[in-house]
Amino acid sequence: FVDDILSLILFNILFSLKGEFNVFATVVSPIIGIIFMAIAMVLAVKFWPKAINEWILPRIPQREGDRKVTREDEALLLIMLFVLIAYATVTHFLGTHLWGCFIAGMSFACIDREGHKGHAHHVW
Repeated sequence: FVDDILSLILFNILFSLKGEFNVFATVVSPIIGIIFMAIAMVLAVKFWPKAINEWILPRIPQREGDRKVTREDEALLLIMLFVLIAYATVTHFLGTHLWGCFIAGMSFACIDREGHKGHAHHVW
C-alpha cells in the first residue's frame, strides 16, 4: 500500500520534470496531492462507510422480485463512479489522474454489508 502511494508521488514528480522547471508542477502540486490523499483517507474510514451504509443505501427503494443485482448495488456502483470521476478530475489538475483513481478505489475499501465482507469490491 505505502509503496503504491510513493510510486504515484514519484510518477507525478517525474512527469512534471519535462521541459522547463516549474515550481508549482514539481513541488506544490505533489504537496497538495499528498494533503488531498490524506483527507481522502480520513473520509474513506470515517465518512464513506457511514454515509453509504446508514444514510444513502437505506433510502433506496427496493425492487419487486428476486434479482441478482439489487438497487442498492446499482446505487453503490453509481456513487463509486461519481467519486472516481471527481477524484480523478481533481488530481488531474495536480499532475496525474492516477492519484484520483487510486484514492477513489481506496475510498470504498471499508464499505461492507452485513455478511458480505468486501461488498463494494464485488459490486465494482
